[in-house]
Amino acid sequence: MGAILLMENDSSDMDANRAHLESKGYNVFTASTLREGENILETRHIDLIILGTVLPDGSGIGFCAKIRERYDIPVIFLTHLDHDAALIAGLKAGGDEYMTKPYSLAALSARAEALLRRVRMEKNSAKTISAGPLRIDCDKRKAYINGSDAALTPKEYDVLLLFAREMGSEFTIQEIFSQVWDGERFDGRTVIVHISSLRKKIQPNSEGSLSIATRKRKYYSLRVQ
Repeated sequence: MGAILLMENDSSDMDANRAHLESKGYNVFTASTLREGENILETRHIDLIILGTVLPDGSGIGFCAKIRERYDIPVIFLTHLDHDAALIAGLKAGGDEYMTKPYSLAALSARAEALLRRVRMEKNSAKTISAGPLRIDCDKRKAYINGSDAALTPKEYDVLLLFAREMGSEFTIQEIFSQVWDGERFDGRTVIVHISSLRKKIQPNSEGSLSIATRKRKYYSLRVQ
């Protein structure tokens, strides 16, 4: 279903939202401060952020504007505020949707599902993806580095496409396997071998400007310098 980061300063609301979203099949991470939320974004792959407008250490609206510089993750604001200025500020900061309290849990999960579906459709409909020296032709299932065919195997292409569609986002071995080898029995070694092969094909040809980064020998991401 996807991974959701839930950031809320009301513990009772957060517990209720988390339990409901988990019952719908989502993997839910929670943060009661902006600092906790930043730490989760740096260490986990997140598909959606559900964000309160006010947290103990700052403004959710400011937080949204800040993360937009690094992450292209959809955001739903949760707010008690119902005047136009606050709602406009949230949307201008990069928010995609907002829900005014009180709201039903069913409405929250429906809004999350609809937004995630829309984002997936937009990403999957892209004909080409470009990042620095990398260009991916999604119709031909080909990847090019500085105009030259990278000669990827089908699974290497799928791994690279996953990284490129979430440029800068970090994935664990388990997350990569579940999205590329969907339905198969988990084999972490397979993922590591494919990532190693990808590195050999894309990094030398991009003269170091494109790389698959590893952090703590656990988190993998595609980076452009």
